[in-house]
Amino acid sequence: EGREEAQRLVNLVGEGQRLLGNALVALSELRCNLGGAPPRPLTLARPLPHYGPPMLLQQAAIPIQVRGGDT
Repeated sequence: EGREEAQRLVNLVGEGQRLLGNALVALSELRCNLGGAPPRPLTLARPLPHYGPPMLLQQAAIPIQVRGGDT
């Protein structure tokens, strides 16, 4: 029983790392043109590759406004 629980934990950690990696890839593709007028939308630099999730995940749109500093 201990070996099965350890294997389950290793599998969950690996899955968590995969999902975190996918999230980092998605974040790295976001761009914001600070030269444009507010509100400045976030855009994708290129289409994201499709990752098949092992479970059903709900997608949510999160509105965000980016303000540039006065420099």
